[in-house]
Amino acid sequence: MNTLTDSIVEISIDAPFRPLLRYLHKLSGVRYLAAYEAVDTYELSPVHGKAKRATDKDLADTEVWERIP
Repeated sequence: MNTLTDSIVEISIDAPFRPLLRYLHKLSGVRYLAAYEAVDTYELSPVHGKAKRATDKDLADTEVWERIP
């Protein structure tokens, strides 16, 4: 396999074993469950409503997001 294919296979195998993270969107007060989707990308699912996508860079913005232990 080539390097790109190897990376995709590795990511897809590792994804189910990554811990689910929780984040609070400070501006709206909505809590999200962040499921790892791909390199630096998460699917953010709220308790109700439509899911969002966010990158590591987006989630690192402490004025907008707070990681919930």
